[in-house]
Amino acid sequence: MEQKPIEWTIDELLIMAEAGEKNVQYAIGFYYENGVQTEVDLFRAVTWYEKAAKQGHAEAQLRLGLLYAQGKGCVQNYKRAFSSLKQSASQGNANAQYNVGRCYEEGLGVEKDASSAISWYAKAAKKEDHRAECCLGMYYLEGEVVEKNEKKAFQYFEKAAKAGIPVGEYNLAVMYQFGTGIEKNLELADYWMTKAAQEGFSLAKQALNLE
Repeated sequence: MEQKPIEWTIDELLIMAEAGEKNVQYAIGFYYENGVQTEVDLFRAVTWYEKAAKQGHAEAQLRLGLLYAQGKGCVQNYKRAFSSLKQSASQGNANAQYNVGRCYEEGLGVEKDASSAISWYAKAAKKEDHRAECCLGMYYLEGEVVEKNEKKAFQYFEKAAKAGIPVGEYNLAVMYQFGTGIEKNLELADYWMTKAAQEGFSLAKQALNLE
């Protein structure tokens, strides 16, 4: 989420929140979660995100879902996390769509369903969520749930790599190294592997004997 300039103090927001304005309720949750003009208080963050989420605030639903998934400021509850994330995702929030995909992939708060995971990753990828692009790339590379398509996998990894996502850079390097989905190019393989290693990606560092 792009952080906007801080225009109000926490006390001013609390006064305005009495009117039940969901954007103000979300802002208070954000302040408490991130320690803006106040101490970090995740319990209060959850409380205010709950208020805004009940009124359909998509970003509050996202933040609330992530906090429930991590058990921060509340008792960890994957079902509540999934429910809140899906509410946000249904409103078109790309970050939530990616996380709903993860829930379906890993069986967090919902039964595992790879097809549903792919569907939500695809929604997020259309909005340039590069983590979702990496996930889709792996599905198309493995070809177990969707029809194997190495060229499509390469395209997803390339988008993620160009956006600076280390796992995308690593996978792109491997595809160039072995000529998977693209013509073999050891120079580009080395370039992308080095980039991933420089950003601390463990598999890339191991490939270059840096750890």
